[in-house]
Amino acid sequence: MAGEIEFPVEGISDGEIAIRIHASSDIPAIVAACQDPEIPRWTRVPDHYEETEARGWLEQESLGRSLGELLGLVVVDPVDGRLLGSVGIVHLDPQEGRCELGYWVAREARGRGLATRAVRMLSAWIFDNLSADRIEIHAEPDNTASRRVAERAGFTFEGVLRSYFVNKGVRRDAATYSLLRGELR
Repeated sequence: MAGEIEFPVEGISDGEIAIRIHASSDIPAIVAACQDPEIPRWTRVPDHYEETEARGWLEQESLGRSLGELLGLVVVDPVDGRLLGSVGIVHLDPQEGRCELGYWVAREARGRGLATRAVRMLSAWIFDNLSADRIEIHAEPDNTASRRVAERAGFTFEGVLRSYFVNKGVRRDAATYSLLRGELR
């Protein structure tokens, strides 16, 4: 067991966005954002997403953080605290020194480079604070928006892994990107 992932209580910010651990007060905004069909289309967010699912996700992420396996975070406006999206470590393998990131952006916040900014900020924090030497992003090949985020954040496209993961009972391919320690510009 790796031990708890200790993310700063106050979160991290670059002045444009802030990234922090989610709180129960975020549930209404998370539920509202996840009503957008594009979020469940490309992620493991259930198609029918209500308060029960949001509470379950927060509990799962909290447990995962305490076990050193996951780090679920929200991306918010640093001035008013408005939810803009989510970014986090969806899998951490400390023995192999690698982790995988996942992210989504609320519909009204898209098109402003927020996901790219969040991925870069979290990647820098990971390299500074965890023993990961490799960060991965896996996106469905047709998810061009997510793939653009990975590319703009400086990740290298490595290829498509066929039938790599199961989402909602369907085997799916994964366009795979990586960022190695020392590569973040």
